[in-house]
Amino acid sequence: MSTILYYSPNYIRPIVPLCLVNYFNANVTTVDMATEQEKFSKEFPLKKCPALIDNEQGIYLTEIIAICNYIIKTFAKETNEVKKLLVDYIGPLIGLIPYEAMAHEKARKDFEAVLQIYEDRLKNHNFLVSDHITLADLSSVSCFYLGFTFAFDQNWSKQYPNITRWYKEITKSQYVISFFSDKQQAKAFSQPPQ
Repeated sequence: MSTILYYSPNYIRPIVPLCLVNYFNANVTTVDMATEQEKFSKEFPLKKCPALIDNEQGIYLTEIIAICNYIIKTFAKETNEVKKLLVDYIGPLIGLIPYEAMAHEKARKDFEAVLQIYEDRLKNHNFLVSDHITLADLSSVSCFYLGFTFAFDQNWSKQYPNITRWYKEITKSQYVISFFSDKQQAKAFSQPPQ
């Protein structure tokens, strides 16, 4: 038993981590904390539930968001499709990964399909999933950072005005301005190496 997720059917906080374990078919042993009370109390003296332990890496987590992030990052086949598509598309243009014309063209087409989903959603909504900034906006804006910094110039912004408006609004929010305050939008779209 390398990774164990302690839960209780009497609490609501473990619901999402349990669902993620099931969804990703994760190699995680789920244990009702009441059935292993002594062991649970020894490993987690605060007795907070849910709790996750990765014995191989010596990781102990008791915060629900940290547990969910751990499960996603460890067991999801693709932790962030937008980020991967963006790196595959922009990465070769800035020397992050090797340029290969056919792979780059496929990445461009795939990424443009995802961009259209964002653009359409943001056409009638200020934010991705609610009427206020959520973790979805903060996570997504960090994925778009690479593009806006190295590739998405003013011409690109004219093609995707809703994404641009949303990106500017989120990056000026109190949650992430400490990182984004001195960042500038790309002056010109990066071109493939010749």
